[in-house]
Amino acid sequence: MQQDITEWLLVIAYSALFLFLIRKSSFFRLKGVSGFWVESVFLMKVTAGILLGLLYTYHYTDKSTADTWKFFDDSGIIFNSLFSRPGDFIRMFSGIGAGSPELRHYYESMNAWLNTDILYNDNKTIIRMNVLFRFFSLGNYYVHVVFVNMLSFAGLTALFRAFTRAMHNKEKLLFTGVFMAPSVMFWGSGLLKDSIILAGLGILIYSFDKIINGEITLRRILLFLCALTILVFTKIYILGILLPLLPAWYFSVKNENKYPIVYFVASAIIFFIILFNIHYFLPEYKVSDILYWKQRNFHVLAELTSAKSLIEIPQLEPGLKSIFINAPMAFVNSLTRPFLHDTGGNPLILLSALETIMVLIFILVTAMFFKGKKLNDPLLIVAIGFSAGLLILSGLITPILGALVRYKAPAIPFLIFALLNFIDRNKIDSLFRRITPGQE
Repeated sequence: MQQDITEWLLVIAYSALFLFLIRKSSFFRLKGVSGFWVESVFLMKVTAGILLGLLYTYHYTDKSTADTWKFFDDSGIIFNSLFSRPGDFIRMFSGIGAGSPELRHYYESMNAWLNTDILYNDNKTIIRMNVLFRFFSLGNYYVHVVFVNMLSFAGLTALFRAFTRAMHNKEKLLFTGVFMAPSVMFWGSGLLKDSIILAGLGILIYSFDKIINGEITLRRILLFLCALTILVFTKIYILGILLPLLPAWYFSVKNENKYPIVYFVASAIIFFIILFNIHYFLPEYKVSDILYWKQRNFHVLAELTSAKSLIEIPQLEPGLKSIFINAPMAFVNSLTRPFLHDTGGNPLILLSALETIMVLIFILVTAMFFKGKKLNDPLLIVAIGFSAGLLILSGLITPILGALVRYKAPAIPFLIFALLNFIDRNKIDSLFRRITPGQE
C-alpha cells in the first residue's frame, strides 16, 4: 500500500513539474487559447494515458499481448542488464553489436523485441525509449506515461503553431480538432508508438515550416533532424507519405507561393515513379508486394487472435494496378469506419465511431458553409495530401478496426485543419443572426 502511494506521488510530482515548464515556456502560449485550457489538455492527456494503462491491466489482463506493457516490460530486461552485465546493456541500448548471438537469451525473454516486420522492426525504438525513461522513473509505468505525454503534447503544440500561421480567427476550433479528437486523445496519450509519432510529426512540420520561411536557427535544424530520425525509426510509412510533400512545400515557398499546386503534382509524379520502380535497384523493396503482404499479415493476425472487429476491405493483389483500383474505396473505408454498427459492444470502437460521426458532420458543415479558396498555401496542400495519403494507406492494408483507428489517427488533426480552411465563418455568423434576431 505504501509503495502504491509512493508511485502515484511520483506521477503527480512529474506531472506538476511538466505543468510548471508548460506554464513558463513561451512555446506553449498558444494564440487564441487560454493557458488554463492548454494546461487542462495536458492533464487530460496524462489521465487518458493512465486510463489506457489501467484498461490493459484490469480489463485486458494478458500483458504479453498488450503493446503498451510489452514495450515497458521488455525495457526492464535491458535496463536490469546494466547492473549485471554493463557491456550487454550498452550493446542492446545503443544498437551497436546488438545482433550478437550471446545477447539472444535476453531477446527470447522479451515479447516485442524479436517481432519481425516486412520493412523494419520499429518496436526496438520505443523499447529503448522506455529504457531511457527508467533512469528517472524508478520503474514506474505511469511515470513513463507522463513522460511520453510531454513528448506528444509538445508535438501537437508544434503542429498547432504551424497551422495557426496559415489560418486565423478559428484557433479554438483548431485547438479542439488538433488536441481533443478522441483517437488522438486516447491512443496518442498512451505509452505507445502513437504518441511518439505525434511528437515526431508535429515537430517536423513546425521546424520545417520555420526553416523554409527563413527563420533558421541551429536549434530548429536539430529539432528537424531529431523529428526525422524519430519517424524513420518509429513509423517510416509516415515519412514516406511526407516525402513528396516536403520538397514541393519548399519550392512553393521559395517561389513566393505562386502556383504551388504545380510543384506538388510534379513532386508526386516523380515520387511515385521512383517508389514503384525502386525494386529494379533494391529487389527487396517492391512496394506493391510489400502492401500486399502487409494486408495478408493483418488477415493472419485477425485469424490468430479471433479479432471481432474485422471488416471487409478491398483485397489487394500483387502489382501496381490493384493499389490504384482499390485506393478510392480504401479512402472511403478509412473515413467512414468504424461506424455505430461496427461497435459490437466494444467501448473503444464506440468511441472511435463517435469520432467518425463528428468528422462526417464536420465535412457536412464545411459543405454547407463552403468558402471558395485558392490552393495557394502550401501548408494547406500538405495537410490535404498527408491526410488523404494516410487514410488511403490505412484503408488498403488494415481490416481490423482497432488497428485502423490507430493507423489513421495522425491524419485527423491535418484533416480538421484542411476542413476549417474551407469554412466561411461569415456565413455561419449570418445564419446565427437570422436565427437569433435582435442579438449581436
